[in-house]
Amino acid sequence: MYLLRLIKVTRVFLRFIKTQHKFNDHFIDGFLSPFYKLYNTELSPPSLHKIRKYYCIGVPVVCAAYTKVYGRDLSEEERKNAVLGGILTPLIDDFTDNKQLAPEQVENLISFPVQYHPSSLEEEIVKQILCTLREEVTSPEGFIYSCKRTLIAQKESEKQFRKDISEDEILKITMEKGGWALIVYHYFIREVPAQQTIDVIYQMGGVLQITHDIFDLYKDVHEGISTLASICSDYKQFEEFYRTECIRFFTMARKLPYKKSDIEFFIVLFANIMARGIVALRRLGRLQYEMGGGVLPFDKIERKQLICDMDKPLNLLKMIWHAHSIMRE
Repeated sequence: MYLLRLIKVTRVFLRFIKTQHKFNDHFIDGFLSPFYKLYNTELSPPSLHKIRKYYCIGVPVVCAAYTKVYGRDLSEEERKNAVLGGILTPLIDDFTDNKQLAPEQVENLISFPVQYHPSSLEEEIVKQILCTLREEVTSPEGFIYSCKRTLIAQKESEKQFRKDISEDEILKITMEKGGWALIVYHYFIREVPAQQTIDVIYQMGGVLQITHDIFDLYKDVHEGISTLASICSDYKQFEEFYRTECIRFFTMARKLPYKKSDIEFFIVLFANIMARGIVALRRLGRLQYEMGGGVLPFDKIERKQLICDMDKPLNLLKMIWHAHSIMRE
């Protein structure tokens, strides 16, 4: 049963991604072109790379997964909203991560986009997207509120540069950052999330943020960012905690008042994404054992030792197995 569901989920989303690429090919350039003419400049290649390769594929996939819970496919209007969100997200991240704008400027941009006077191409694009989405989404209030919560979480994440930050603080920041980011995306679709749905997405987003941090371990360590993965002295224990959080998400999702088969479709998709974290933690656990235990001496470890290549067939098989395992617990 699990393999049949996995095959169905895989086929549905491979077709979706193919369609999404075609949509992006004509939509993104057409949307950005007027801004380029207005400011006589273009977005930087790194920004465009993130937008095209990651966010304008990833955000629509998440939104499509949400609509599956409601027993339907993503509409073209929702797809457009999701792509706008895919352009918006990395630009706002740059405002905060790279200190392009002061926190109060970002707050003003989120709160009062009509009255905001942009001073750069990036700000102009963000302003227009926010104005458009505020008019298009079913719940403008929910959208703006969740955007603000995401910004607060990003601001709090600056504490992760502190050497004395506690594990509990890191966990709270991680859950808030991942949870609210994915709640924002739900507002791109027609249905307004009930509190129960928001709680499920918050849990899911938090777990996926932990997953992201596991795979970003090398980068985070060398940038001085403390994450649950970078301070870990026992990856076996970390895996037990991580599995518990994954299972908590499945349990919460299965209580949603929607068709069981639609919920299981949703769970199978994200179970396999989360299972990547278990594959990576097992690899880190072996490395930790080989190096005598305790927090890894990252200054003595090469990048390739920390990277878990999920394109390898064996790792993909492990991912499928671990997904099945955690879904049954």
